[in-house]
Amino acid sequence: MSSNFIQEASEACFNGCCSSPFSTQSVTKKQEEEDHEFSLITTGASFLTRDIKFTSQESLPSLHTSFYDLITAFPDYLQTNQADHLRSTEYQNLSYSSSNVLLNHTGQQQPLFSYSQSTSGSDQSLFTLSRKQVSSGEELLSFATEESRFQTRMRRRITSFMNLEESEYHMILTQDRSSAFKILAELYCFKTCPNLLTVYNYEDEAVEEMIRISEKKGVKHKAAEFSWPSTEIVSEKLKRNITRSKRRRDKRGLFVFPLQSLITGASYSYSWMSLAHENEWHVLLDTSALSSKDMETLGLSLFRPDFLICSFTEVLGQDDSPGFGCLFVKKSSSQALSEAPEHITNPANLTVVKAEAASRTENDENTLGRGSVDHTDIVEVEEEEDDKAIIEFRGLDHADSLGLVLISRRLKSLTLWLVRALTCLKHPGSHQPEMHLVKICGPKTRPKRGPSVSFNVFDWQGEKVDPLVVERLAEREKIGLRCAYLQKISRIGKDKKRSDEKQNLSLRVSVVCVRLGFMTSFDDVFRVWGFVSRFLDADFVEKEKWRKKALEENK
Repeated sequence: MSSNFIQEASEACFNGCCSSPFSTQSVTKKQEEEDHEFSLITTGASFLTRDIKFTSQESLPSLHTSFYDLITAFPDYLQTNQADHLRSTEYQNLSYSSSNVLLNHTGQQQPLFSYSQSTSGSDQSLFTLSRKQVSSGEELLSFATEESRFQTRMRRRITSFMNLEESEYHMILTQDRSSAFKILAELYCFKTCPNLLTVYNYEDEAVEEMIRISEKKGVKHKAAEFSWPSTEIVSEKLKRNITRSKRRRDKRGLFVFPLQSLITGASYSYSWMSLAHENEWHVLLDTSALSSKDMETLGLSLFRPDFLICSFTEVLGQDDSPGFGCLFVKKSSSQALSEAPEHITNPANLTVVKAEAASRTENDENTLGRGSVDHTDIVEVEEEEDDKAIIEFRGLDHADSLGLVLISRRLKSLTLWLVRALTCLKHPGSHQPEMHLVKICGPKTRPKRGPSVSFNVFDWQGEKVDPLVVERLAEREKIGLRCAYLQKISRIGKDKKRSDEKQNLSLRVSVVCVRLGFMTSFDDVFRVWGFVSRFLDADFVEKEKWRKKALEENK
């Protein structure tokens, strides 16, 4: 079975994500896919079958029993124990004893360093960032070449991690991911290429900033539409938007594309980038929803985006950990950053950063590299020709050591198990049909999905529990769920003849989002299941409201 999983992972780019999004499917084929999806989660003697149901938190099986069910359904999960070892030795802040379940910690940022590299509880950062404001694309690219030795090492390491060629791309550091979008929106040649096409089924503040800036310049913004409840792309309409400009001989523009939805886990085909390039669009690839090693599946030798945005944080699982964004610009596409200074809407948006290694004491050096360093200041060490021992990027090294196949296998197992476990929670009573506690928004047990799960919780009367309430209650339990908003939904329901089936692109659907990362463990997933099951108690929300009020009064 192991070889089958490896083969499946290695061929995912061509058999899965790269399949044509334009072909139609028969009802029979869709049914076959659904049967295949379900078979993936019911291998062996898994108790998570179609008929099983849990009607209270007390009825849930133990952690040990549930883990046995996981490895029954996904035997190859046991081969991912290297990740558990790294978590216990390098990321102690994520351990169960810390009582924190940080399920969205890798949602948009890949860690550069491990927790164990921090200096025995010291709050000092391993690097510092200095800001500078530029005024043009030419100055931006020039600044990117003014690197310290530390930033040169960082650029080479990040470029390698992102599976890019140094010779093909400039790398610009920004304050955060949103800043990278702002810079591109300000400097992109919208004057000559006045179109913006985005593909997001959820509200993303960074993308919204790009849209606001472009619209101030008179740019025509269009967005992809998504079906409900799968939240997958409505292929015909997106294809029409991409190819329409060429038919009308309009000047193209910027195509902003993520390969997955950060909120629902819906995966999209690489073929959209290829189609956009064929129709003379510049392509921006947003990697924020991808897992740690997914860049190796992109087939960038076939699909080379003009721009790529990613982001990094210093240490995994620390909310106050400093981070930054990265804007990669393909050198052959750099002429697209030619917006005239008079068309810049806000000069403050053109802020870039430079990274320098922080000064460390002699006692700190042992935690940074392979061994101790005989200097008290890292600046002195940078004067050495061989300075490889200054700082290791262990966060990136650990992801590399686990590799694409192991991380993909682990995340798929945990994600599919969680989805099936959530759908097994049902309200007690004689409801006809049975009243599910949770409804999944997006792909369910489809194997071609990302490690994000979005859902809503419903009470015994069928009323939706506000996702913000779920988020706040989860925070009390130190579980990192978050509320998010889906958008651009083209249709609600399945009966196309009903009047309420009309397209409604202004619809805003709030959901609860769970995001799994390469250091997520089964303990994390099980605790989420246990927390959500508490809503089977009809009075749970009211009890928590009274408990919060009592705590506030006693302060």
